[in-house]
Amino acid sequence: MAALTDDQIVSLCHNPASTVLSEAGCSNKVVRITEGQVVKFGHYVTIHEFKNQQVAQQRLSAGIVNVPAAYRFFKKERIGYIVMDYVDGEMLDFGRAKSMAKELAKVLEYIHLQGSTKPGTLGGGPVSGVLWPEHEEVEFSGPADLQRWFDQRSPSSVQPQQLHRHPLSMCHLDFNPRNIIVSGDRIYLIDWAATGYFPRFFEHVLYQFLPRDICFFNVLKPFLAHLSDEEQKGAETVVQILQHSHFHVL
Repeated sequence: MAALTDDQIVSLCHNPASTVLSEAGCSNKVVRITEGQVVKFGHYVTIHEFKNQQVAQQRLSAGIVNVPAAYRFFKKERIGYIVMDYVDGEMLDFGRAKSMAKELAKVLEYIHLQGSTKPGTLGGGPVSGVLWPEHEEVEFSGPADLQRWFDQRSPSSVQPQQLHRHPLSMCHLDFNPRNIIVSGDRIYLIDWAATGYFPRFFEHVLYQFLPRDICFFNVLKPFLAHLSDEEQKGAETVVQILQHSHFHVL
């Protein structure tokens, strides 16, 4: 793979003979270009996702959850390309995910054990995903920055919450069956674009903005550690502020 140029990789990605692994209709595509490697590419594929995946692969134990190794990122004509390992396994459907709910909850709880003192993406740079506005780049230099961002967007009817009082946990923020691949007894987690360090209840907040996956989360939730009263209040406040912020953006 190191011998291939960027142009050769682009050509393989767009070759009709290449095997497409992503779902039809996805804005980003995943194409298998060699026996052992794939490329994820699209207008929304960024170097920040690449760095997130690299950090996650380094920090997380393969005995609990596996992260495909990401080797290379480049951009061509406004399209980002990430070269990573191919995972030979089965993407979960809801039925199998439901039967594995306890095991999957353990994976998510393990991810939450990975902490940081700085909120935001794992490798630096602006955050991504459905929780954040598309019209601006949002990046946090520290907990006070995260607090300030929410305070500035809080409607007057919402009682402020002190987010800096909650420890920062690694949150995947796109944990759903489409991003989970099972190969034998190994669980692989893909799509690290939205991952960041936030209070762990942000993982709960996420599903209020992803109605497609709320049924999956409801199956998972009984096996997750319960939120404290303070965390629950924090989650409700964050949802209100984000809903208010998204309403005004729209």
